[in-house]
Amino acid sequence: MLAPLEALLERTEKEKLESDAGYFNALMYMGEAVMKFTVAGLVAAVQDDLDRNRYRLEHRLVRADSLGIWDQVLDELLVGTSSQFLDPASIPTKRALTERVPDGTWQFRALQDLSVSIQAVQLESSQQKSEKIQGRSWFKDFVVLRNGTRGHGAPPPSALGNACTTLARSINEIVSNLHLFSLPWAYLYRNLSGKYRVTSWGQTSDFLDTLRRDASFGFDNGVYIEFTTLRRLALVESNSEGSDYWLANGAFTTNKFEMLSYLTNERTNKPSSPYLQPAEELPPSETEGLGHLNIRRETFTNIPGPVSNYVPRLRLEREIDEQLRDLERHPIVTLTGRGGIGKTSTALEVISNIIDSDTCPYSVVVWFSARDVDLLPSGPKAVRPRGLSIDDFAAEYVNLLVPGEMKSKGFNRHEYLGKQLAGDTIGPTLFVFDNFETTTSQVEVFKWLDTYVRRPNKVLITSRSRGFTGDYEVQVPAMVQSEAEELITQTAKAVRVSHLINSDYREELIRESGGHPYVIKLMIGEVARGSSRVHPERIMAAQGEALVALFERSYSRLSPAAQRVFLTLCRWRSSVPALAVEAVLLRPENERIDVGGAIEELVQGFFVEEVIEDATGEAEVSVPLAGRLFGLRKLEVSVWQASVETDISILHLFGPHTAGASPALGNRIQILFRNVVEALSGNRREFSEVRPVLDFLTTRDSYSCVLLARLFRELYQDEVEEELYLLKYVERTEDSKMPSWEAWKRIAEIRRNRSDASGELHALAQSCRRGNIPLTELSDAANQINTIFFKLRWESPEVLSREEKQFLIRDVAGNLELALNELNPTDLSRLAWLQLHLGESTSALKTANLGLSIDPLNPYCLGLKERLSART
Repeated sequence: MLAPLEALLERTEKEKLESDAGYFNALMYMGEAVMKFTVAGLVAAVQDDLDRNRYRLEHRLVRADSLGIWDQVLDELLVGTSSQFLDPASIPTKRALTERVPDGTWQFRALQDLSVSIQAVQLESSQQKSEKIQGRSWFKDFVVLRNGTRGHGAPPPSALGNACTTLARSINEIVSNLHLFSLPWAYLYRNLSGKYRVTSWGQTSDFLDTLRRDASFGFDNGVYIEFTTLRRLALVESNSEGSDYWLANGAFTTNKFEMLSYLTNERTNKPSSPYLQPAEELPPSETEGLGHLNIRRETFTNIPGPVSNYVPRLRLEREIDEQLRDLERHPIVTLTGRGGIGKTSTALEVISNIIDSDTCPYSVVVWFSARDVDLLPSGPKAVRPRGLSIDDFAAEYVNLLVPGEMKSKGFNRHEYLGKQLAGDTIGPTLFVFDNFETTTSQVEVFKWLDTYVRRPNKVLITSRSRGFTGDYEVQVPAMVQSEAEELITQTAKAVRVSHLINSDYREELIRESGGHPYVIKLMIGEVARGSSRVHPERIMAAQGEALVALFERSYSRLSPAAQRVFLTLCRWRSSVPALAVEAVLLRPENERIDVGGAIEELVQGFFVEEVIEDATGEAEVSVPLAGRLFGLRKLEVSVWQASVETDISILHLFGPHTAGASPALGNRIQILFRNVVEALSGNRREFSEVRPVLDFLTTRDSYSCVLLARLFRELYQDEVEEELYLLKYVERTEDSKMPSWEAWKRIAEIRRNRSDASGELHALAQSCRRGNIPLTELSDAANQINTIFFKLRWESPEVLSREEKQFLIRDVAGNLELALNELNPTDLSRLAWLQLHLGESTSALKTANLGLSIDPLNPYCLGLKERLSART
C-alpha cells in the first residue's frame, strides 16, 4: 500500500475507536485522497503532445473547487482525447477502470459495498443496477456520497455508523487492487552533489536505486511515479521525510492555489504562475514553417518569411553559410546561444540567402519549429509548437511532401523520415530543427537524427542548450558594438523614440544589455511606453515575464550545484574570479559541491560569461544584467538565500571589479588579504570565518601562501604558522612577487629565533641554491652559515657530520666561485671560510690571498691567512 494511503488508514483506525461520525469522516478523507491520487497519477501519465493535454487537465484541476471536477477529468483521462497519450505503463489501470466486469471482480465488490454505504445515509447511487460494471463508476458514486454527506447533507450519527463497514471495505478494494498504486512512487530530493535522496512510498525499482548513487540525471524535487519513464505528479507534494502529503485543493488565484493534507489538515500554497496561460489552443509561432512547400528559385522549402528589421551579423552569417554549403563535412550543425540572442533570425537570414543564391546546394529545405514562446518587443507570448517529437516531425514532413506511398497499408511516417534523412531520393535536403531545447526526449531525438542523417543531407539545430553540439557548433554571441548600435537605431525609429536616444543613453543600453538583441528591444519598447529615458536596470527589473521566458526552462535543467553557484553570482554586481567563488563556496559550512563543474555548466548553458586570464589561466566570471535580475527573483524564494548572503559577505572582501581596472587574479587576491587584515584588526570578523577561504586559495595561487604567512606574522606573531605557509610556498613554482630565496631567508630567521641551528643552516643553504639571488644576499648567507659553523663547533660539534656539511655548503661556495671577479675582499673571506669548512685549505688560502691583493689590510682575509699559515 502507498505510504500516504497507509498513513490515512492508520488515522481511520484511530478514529474508529472514538466515534462513528469521526470514523466516517476519516474514511471520507481517505476516499477523497484515493480519488485525487488516482487522477493526479493518471494526469502525470499523459505524455507531451502538441495540444498540451496534460496542461489542460492540470489547468482545470488546480482551479477545481469540487470533487466532481476530479471525476470529470478522470473520465477525460480514461475515455477522452487525453487517453490516447497515456504512458503505456498506465494502460492496466485504464483497462481496470473502463472494461465492463462481472460480479466476483474487485471492481464489482468495491462498487457494491459503496452502494450499500450510499443507501445507509439515504442517498441514491448514480449507477443503474447491471450484471457488469465499469471500475470508474466507483469514483462517480463516491462523489455522490461525499456531496450528500460532507458537502450538502447532515446524516445522523447512526446512519453514518451503518455506512462505515462497507465504506471501509470498498475503499480497501480500490487501494489494494488498482494497478496504479502498485507502481513505484517516490519523493525525490536532489542534493547539491547531484545525487538523490529517494523516499519510496512503497514499491521501489532498480532505477530509483540508481538515482541514489548517480548524479547524471536532472529531475526536479517532487513526487514521481515510474511508468515506462519517471513522471512527476504536479498536483501532489510531500516533504522529504515522507511524513506528510498534500494534494491540489482549488482556491486558485493569480498568485497561488491551495494544497491540502488529508492526513494533518495542513494547508500550503503553490505558485499559480505555471497555470496562468490559457488552456485553449494557442496561436502559431511567427517563425513556424509554412504548411506547404513553396518553390523559391530552384529549391522547395517551407521556411517562414524573414524577421522584420533584421540587423546583419556578417561574421556570424559567414560562418553559418560556410558550414551549410559544405555538404561533405559536419552532417549536424548546431547554433547555440542564450534565449533571444538571435539564433532563429540569423538562421532564417542565412538560409534565405542560400536559397536565393545561384549556387544553392539544396533541392529541399524543411523547417521544423518546436518554439513555444515568441519573444516579441511587447513581451513574450505563448504559442503552439508545430512539433515536439520525432513522430510530430515525421507527420509534418509527410504532409509537406505527400509521398505516393503514404496511403499504402503499413506506411510508417517515422520510418519514412528516417529513410529520407539517410537517402538522396529527392536531392540534397537541409532539415532545420528550430528551438530544439523544447522538444521532448531531446537525447532520443538527437541520437535518432545522428543515426540516420547521411551526406549530402544536412541537419541544422538551433538550441539554448549546448548538450547536443553535433558535428560542428556555432555559438551565437551577443551583438558587437556596431550591430547593437544599428539595432537601437532601427528599433527606436520603429517605435518613434529616436529623439530620446542620445549617444550616452545608447552606450548605456549597449553596456547594460551586454549586446543582447532581445533585451535591447525590450528596453527601447519600455522607453516608448514611458516617453522618457529610464535606467536600463529598472526597465529589465520590471520585465518579469520576459526574464522567465529567457531563462526559466534552462534554469530548471541546471543541476542544484549550478543553481546554487548561479544565485551566488547574481548577488554580485561585477565580475569575480572563478577561483574566489570556488574558495567561498567550498567553506566547511556549505554542503560540498563541484564548484568548478557548476561554473562550467553555467558557461555551457550561457548563464555566465567567462574571460580567461592569460597569465594564470584562471577565469573571471560574470552574469549579464538580464540573467542577474532573473537570478535575484529566484533568490528571493530560494532555500539557499541565507547561505548565499553569507557567501557574498565574504566575496565582498575580494573587492569589486570596476570598468578600467585590471581584473588580474593576483591583484584581486591581494585586495582580499588587505581587506581581511582590516576586518580582523577591527574585530569585524573572526579568523575562523575566513581561514578556509584563504587556505583554499593557497592550493591554487602560490603567492597566497606568502600573504597568509605575513598575516600570521603581522596579526598574531605566530611564527609556526608563518613558517608552515612559507614552506608551502617554496615547495611550488615561485611567484615573481617574492623570489624563493627571500622566503628561505625568512624561514632561516624564524628558525634562528627558536635556536634551531641546523634548521637555520638548511634554510640558508636552500636560499643560496635558488637562481637570481643577489650577490650581497649570497655573501650575507655565506657569512651566517660560517657563523653557525663556528657556533656548532664549540657548542654542538656532533650535530653535523662532514657529509652533511659538504651537502649544505657546496652549492653556496660554488655560486660564490662563479662570481669570483665580482667579489670584494670581505666576500672573498667568506668564500674562503666555506672552502675551509669543505676541507679545501689550498683553495681557501688562494681565495684569501686574492682578497688581500685587492685590500692588503682587510682584517678578515688577514685573519684567515694567519690561521692557515699557523696550520702549515
